[in-house]
Amino acid sequence: MKVSNISAVLLSALFSVAVSAAPLGEVSSENGKIFSGENYMVVKKDMKKGEQIKPHDHPGFKTLIFAVGKGSFDVTLNQTEKHTVGAGSVLRFSGDVVIEAVATEDADVAITLIK
Repeated sequence: MKVSNISAVLLSALFSVAVSAAPLGEVSSENGKIFSGENYMVVKKDMKKGEQIKPHDHPGFKTLIFAVGKGSFDVTLNQTEKHTVGAGSVLRFSGDVVIEAVATEDADVAITLIK
């Protein structure tokens, strides 16, 4: 075997070990940005009753998914469109929309931002 072939074989073996050792899934219970990739980001927020998400938008993201796991939120989009989003419900909107929200009870939400 030539030296260059040995290097290729070693790199191939190391890569296959690294791939086989990589987990198939990942779990996070942290708050804040928990997962991200080239075309997405997932943010998790645990909030107490009365806590607010201040008005903001997400330029550069095409779609946002606001999925409530527990509790509920009063959400306002573009300062005019109001939604109550409770446990098990999902609100979809675009990144150029200004969102603000208040937790109407202890609540958590996972927000997926998609480019």
